[in-house]
This record gives sequence, structure tokens and C-alpha cells, in this order.
Amino acid sequence: MLLAHLPRHAVNHSTRSTHASFALALTLAASAILLAACQTPPTASEDAAAAPATKATTSPVILVSDGKLTPAGEAVRDQGLIYYKNRQDAATFHAWLPLAEAGHPESQFNLGVLLQNSNELPNDDRAALGWHEKAAARGYGESNCHVGNLLRKLSRDDDSLARARNAYLRGADMGESVCMHNAAAVLLAGEGGPRDAAGGAMWLAKAAEAGLVESQLKLGTAYLHGNYGLNDPVKARHWLGKAAEAGDMNAMHNLASMLDDGHGGPKDAAAAAVLYRKAADAGQGQSANNLGLLYRQGAGVKRDDAQAIAFFTRAIELQNFDGAVNLGDMHFLGRGTKRDRAVAAVQYKRAAENGVAWGECRLAAMMRHGEGLKRDQKAANAAESKALAALPKADCRTALSKLLR
Repeated sequence: MLLAHLPRHAVNHSTRSTHASFALALTLAASAILLAACQTPPTASEDAAAAPATKATTSPVILVSDGKLTPAGEAVRDQGLIYYKNRQDAATFHAWLPLAEAGHPESQFNLGVLLQNSNELPNDDRAALGWHEKAAARGYGESNCHVGNLLRKLSRDDDSLARARNAYLRGADMGESVCMHNAAAVLLAGEGGPRDAAGGAMWLAKAAEAGLVESQLKLGTAYLHGNYGLNDPVKARHWLGKAAEAGDMNAMHNLASMLDDGHGGPKDAAAAAVLYRKAADAGQGQSANNLGLLYRQGAGVKRDDAQAIAFFTRAIELQNFDGAVNLGDMHFLGRGTKRDRAVAAVQYKRAAENGVAWGECRLAAMMRHGEGLKRDQKAANAAESKALAALPKADCRTALSKLLR
């Protein structure tokens, strides 16, 4: 649910947030493979007796010692990295397999990643789970996040969900922000064990503090709407601002709505307009609609009906059909375009067909008074009934020529 209170008779944006459900964040694991080469180069003092992996020797080549790569192991790792950068996933896998089998946790993690996301190898979630479990057992924190995700993907039975929950919590305790976020999600949902709102809120806050943008958005939205026992519009602005700075379009939209409304701090329509525009440019349809309203009202921006029409049109392109109602109003009133009630009716119908109750309400008024549509009391009553089911206080009876300004 998103916050915005717009002037009477202007169609509010949808209250359905694209982040209404607390979706588990997915670990971005591919980049971790590249980090495999970011270790200190071997020195002459490190296992000087070990021979390079490519050199023939009569004694076994030691690649891993106490979970760490020897100089020979580093050479094997670096060769695998060359294969990986050249998108030769099969060669990469076979290069790193001896390292993983010898107990190197980072290589175990990387094999798990390859088996989950490869352009060449067949995906094998069960084998990936096995490698991530081995890496996690050796203290590789990020693998816990993969273990949880894979367990949830492979089975939804109680045991798997409980194991996933525990994996997220282990990773969270080790400081992995994605595991913190996912631990929050399952605790708040009561998945894999009892619901724990306080614990979930704690881990969500820790993930947000660690810089995870999705968590910052969730935490800001929770403070905004009073979810999980949190209710603080000032903190909502803070965390939404963090996520907005990182480029999250929904955080931009929610923060703009707070600025537009003066919720949690001073009202600032000009700042709201800037954020609505950035969010709209990123593909947020509700923001495009709301920016159109600001242009129509001259709030925070110079009144400009042509710009209002442009942003209502953009909202429709982005599948926000509140924009169709507002565009219909512009045609009905002849603002920024020629007055054309028939065209207005087309837009209202488009909105109604896409589930916007205001579209039904406008159609009901048009049919009741014969403004742009043939007078039809029976059809008007039916449309009004549909509208009032969602908007019980809406005025769907007054003529639009009197209602709209």
C-alpha cells in the first residue's frame, strides 16, 4: 500500500504496492565467482615445496591446506577464473572441482553458483545445494543464503522450510545482509517455525543498516504503514530516502507521496515532483500519474495541461490505469486538448476494464446524465454498483459537468 492523498475528484493512484508482499531477496551470486581471484598473490614462503598444478611430480600436489589454497591451488583457481571470464563454464567447473573436493569453501560456493546459473552447464539445484551445504559447514557465510533459497525451491515440506529458516539465521548471525533480509521474511511470515514479528523486524533493520536496498524499502514502508509493530513516519522518510538514493523507483514514489502530503515532515510538492519524475522515468506508473496531477494542479511545478496529458498517457503505457481516468477528465473538460466527451468515455472504459473503480464511477455518471454516452439508467446503476463496491463513498451520481473542475 502506497501513501498519497490527492485533491478531491482527482483520481488517486492505486493503493496496491508492487511490494505489498514480503518477497525473499535472491542472492546475487555470480559476482562472487569473480571475487575468487581477489586474494593476495602467493609468496615464495607459502608452501614453497608445493609444485604448480601443471607440473609433473612424483608426489601428490597439495592444492588445499586447512581449507586454504596453496600456491599450486591458487594457480588452479586462477586458470579456472580465466575459463570463467571466457564463459567456458564446463572448463571452469572441472578446474575448480579438485579444489572443492579438497575442502576449499570458496570453490565449493563457486561450484554451487555454477550449477545454479550457467550458460553451458545444465542447472542442477540438488547438486548445487550439496556444494553450498559443504561451504556453509566450513564457515562460508553467503552459502547459507543459497542453502535457504534452494531448500525452499526444491521442497515446501515442513522439514525443508525449517532447515531453510535455520540456514538464513546462521548466515544472518555471520553478517550476511541477504540472509538477514531472508531471515526477516520467514520470521515475519511464520515460515519454517512460529511467527516472530520482533525478531523479523530486528533482522530487517540490520539488513537495512547493512545497506541492502530491498530491506531499506521494506523497513521504510513498514514504518510508514505501521507493519510489524513499527510506526514512525520520520523513520519512514529516512529509510525510503536511503532506498531512493540507491535508485529504487518504489522508494522514490513512496517518499514523493510523503513529501506531497506533508507526512512525516514538511510538505514539499517541488521535491515530490522531482522524485515522481525520476520514478516515472524508471518505469513507475503510479508516479507518472501523480506527476500528471501535479502539472494539472500547478503544485510544485508550473501548471501545464500538456505535460499533465503527457504523464497521464505515460502512466497508461506503464499499465497504471488511474492515468486513463485522469486523461479522460482532461478530454471531458477540454484541458490541454479539444473537449471530446466521447474520447473521455473511451478512457473511462479502458480504466474500468482494467479494474479501476473510478472508471466505472465516471461511466455511471455519464450514462445517468447522457454526457458523452447515451442515457441509460439501468446500465448506470450497474456501473455505479460496481464502483461503490470498491469506493463506498464515491459520488457516481452527480453530473461530471458539475463534478469535475
